[in-house]
Amino acid sequence: MDSPVITPPASPGDGDQQANTERRRRFGWWALLGCVIVLLASAGAAAVAVLEQVNTVVHDLNATKALKVDKRVLATSSFGQPETLLMVGDDTRSVFKYYYNNPNNNRVPNLANEMLVVRIDPSKPWISMMSIPRELWVNITEPNGVTYPSRLNSAYTYGTTTLLKTIKQVTGLSVNHVIATTFTQFENAINRLGCVYDTIDERYYHNNADGGAQYQNVDLQPGYQCLNGSQAEQFVSYRHTDTSQVRDARDQSFLLAVKQQYGPELAGNIGTFEKIFGETVQTDAGLRSSSEILNLANLLITAAGLRVRQVPFQASACLATCPNGDLTATPQQIHDSVTNFLFGGDVTPTKQTAAISHQVSGHHGLAQLPLTATLDANVAAEKAATKSLPFTAEFPRVQDRPGSAVPIAEQCTQVTEACIRSYLIHAPNGDAYPIYTEVFSNGDLGQYYDVQGTTWTGAPLFAHPNQTIRVGTRTYDLFYEGSHLQTVAWQQYGAIYWVHNTLTDSVSNGELLAIAEQTAPVGAVHGVPPHLILKAFSVPTRTVPAATTPPLENVGRVGGVVTLALLPLGLVAAFRSRLRLRRLRDQTHAAAARTAVLETQIAAATAGYGPTVAPKPPASAASVRSNARLAGAAAPVSHYRSRRPWIPLALVLVLVAAAGAAYLVFDSGSPKPKPKPLTPPTAPVAVLNSGHVANAAHRLAIDLTRHHVHVVATGNLRAAPPRVYEIFYTRGNAHQAQLLAAVLKAHRPQIRPVNATMANAIGTRPRLVVVIP
Repeated sequence: MDSPVITPPASPGDGDQQANTERRRRFGWWALLGCVIVLLASAGAAAVAVLEQVNTVVHDLNATKALKVDKRVLATSSFGQPETLLMVGDDTRSVFKYYYNNPNNNRVPNLANEMLVVRIDPSKPWISMMSIPRELWVNITEPNGVTYPSRLNSAYTYGTTTLLKTIKQVTGLSVNHVIATTFTQFENAINRLGCVYDTIDERYYHNNADGGAQYQNVDLQPGYQCLNGSQAEQFVSYRHTDTSQVRDARDQSFLLAVKQQYGPELAGNIGTFEKIFGETVQTDAGLRSSSEILNLANLLITAAGLRVRQVPFQASACLATCPNGDLTATPQQIHDSVTNFLFGGDVTPTKQTAAISHQVSGHHGLAQLPLTATLDANVAAEKAATKSLPFTAEFPRVQDRPGSAVPIAEQCTQVTEACIRSYLIHAPNGDAYPIYTEVFSNGDLGQYYDVQGTTWTGAPLFAHPNQTIRVGTRTYDLFYEGSHLQTVAWQQYGAIYWVHNTLTDSVSNGELLAIAEQTAPVGAVHGVPPHLILKAFSVPTRTVPAATTPPLENVGRVGGVVTLALLPLGLVAAFRSRLRLRRLRDQTHAAAARTAVLETQIAAATAGYGPTVAPKPPASAASVRSNARLAGAAAPVSHYRSRRPWIPLALVLVLVAAAGAAYLVFDSGSPKPKPKPLTPPTAPVAVLNSGHVANAAHRLAIDLTRHHVHVVATGNLRAAPPRVYEIFYTRGNAHQAQLLAAVLKAHRPQIRPVNATMANAIGTRPRLVVVIP
């Protein structure tokens, strides 16, 4: 009689639990694998979109010939590492009728009109920019080995390689890439953009027909204005009545104006700017490869929105060793300039400026500054030049003492001295605004600061002030260039006024603040005048094509959103699976231990009844997993699904998120219906402040003016303030009041007819009155 085979009894539910745990583990790995696949897919789509954009840049850059540069003189660039760029203004012209007083009209070899180095370092919160003076006297080695002393810019005569070698020899700077443009290409680029708003600091004029020395013809009026290609080229290439430092600062000022105006538009119109850039510059061949473009693009994206710090190059006038007007620099001066360019800081002295602003507001503080009372002749000239302005003109009661010897002409005629003039400035949409400028010398050669005013309060010059302070009854917006104040602006009388420093910011911070604080109206003070905005139909409107998003980029965006939605779910599933595996391992070990004990007990109990049944060794982890798989094959699927009600819900949420993202991404490129423009009232309006907020009426008047509302007066109303905004209208102007209420819809104004008391207070001119609580 055979002995029975004894099989250990299985614990109730052990097979189901192991099978379900194994399913959970497998689901966790599949969820994680799905997330990885989605991540790789979206990354691949994004990479394809980026490479497509890079190839477009390379194609656009190939519109011009690459510069002939020996690769050995260029520093290698790596992804994420700092880069130094050299920007060269190529002084190439067809015929040099005036250059160096050339009597035979012979062609002069190309020279570098501008040599600007730009440092982009991801570890720095700014971009460094330094102009190397073209008149710097250095030793130049020709390609044949001959060395001779000359101006640095003449090294460009022998090509870009010789120029780079000379700059490396003099400064020790290693350049990664070179970008060059000629005067003609520069002018075409500005015309393609439309125009660039910048400040012409003084009157620039020269005409070869007048006789005398023959230079480039130039005819520019002073003041803040929109420069076309020809005007911009005249401004940046002007070279013969000031110092090298002023000339370099003039070029940098214009480049900063371009960055300020067009920098915010770059991301939305990348294709347009790429095409303009590619057709108007030349680069080294290395910058035309996809890898180099990616390296530089990464730096530019990292540096987006950063300030630009202008680093002056230290040099001195050459007295004996080189021609008059050229410059020389000692090794210590060069070392200090390069060190500042590469490693220098840029701390804006906001706290010191706030303290200085209160000091200069008193007479004691003014006495410590190099200021003098404005000459009576200058005040008379200002009155005569601005008497036709439709808004209040302000004039400084003090001026720089060393510069007071330079007279101020009433009209900017064909002279190079300072002047006063009023004109119109045109906004990009074609609207024209009255503006005036007053030019003052600070006594140094080629150094002029300007006092200006306009009703165009939204000009690009006033965007993003670095600091705002309040002194007395005025609030000043401060704009810095490094540690120096460049512009001080304030709003008053329905207009905006400002003091603009010299090109090299040679007027000290305290002096510039004092000039602004001592600026006051000349003559009668107007309220917000009628017809502040004059439509200029003859001025073309600059239009930038609407940005279009490539389909591959849209796919990359959708993939990125789906990845972000699925990745947390995959991580949660993987974590939960790991916990379940740990519990399964513990349960398996415990079951194996119980089985071994049970087998030992059974063997002992049956020892006297038949053959000995040897206890089985503990099951290995591999056998446990195999049994779990076999048991799982027969386990009901419904039981597994019932334990995870969150899975279908999560999938639904992911699909909804992906659909929403796709809608937002693809719908962003479709044109949106423009809101119906508001119709402003034509009746004259007065704004009265009955509350306790200072300048509230003035600020609302400016806002209404931007909506083309005809505001004729502002003031304070000595009466109990209403609870909400109120609009009062005279007889026959109820409809005009409704139009004004639509403009002030955000304030929910109440409309009512004007009473006798209000009518006596406002007079006969205003037809509508806005009362501010």
